[in-house]
Amino acid sequence: MARPAVLRSALAICVVALLCGCGGGGGDKKEAEQTVRAFVKAVDERDADTYCDDLITKEFREKTSFATGDEARDSCKRDLKAIKGLHIELVRIASTKVDGDKATVTAVIKDSDVENKREIQLEKDGGDWRIAGAG
Repeated sequence: MARPAVLRSALAICVVALLCGCGGGGGDKKEAEQTVRAFVKAVDERDADTYCDDLITKEFREKTSFATGDEARDSCKRDLKAIKGLHIELVRIASTKVDGDKATVTAVIKDSDVENKREIQLEKDGGDWRIAGAG
């Protein structure tokens, strides 16, 4: 039979693992999902500042705008504001997978009364989850 000191040490290690390890992964999962929610809201509301400055990676912004640096940011904002008639809604998060500093969120998004399942890739950038691509 294990000694009380050994049991207390094992219990302490389990608690630390739950608070630091598993809790962090759950936090990352929730944070990645919140980024997707904010992404859908920013696109639907044409909130170009939030979308272009806070929610997408620099690489994604440059890839989608075919520009670099400040020009990419300006182009991103101009392009988002120019979209007319698009209204999207997040129906639900179907699944979320976190692997280190990368995550994939599968979301059901409604556009023009049609629901589509989309895979959204995210990356940690400066401690925050940002959209890095979508399928």
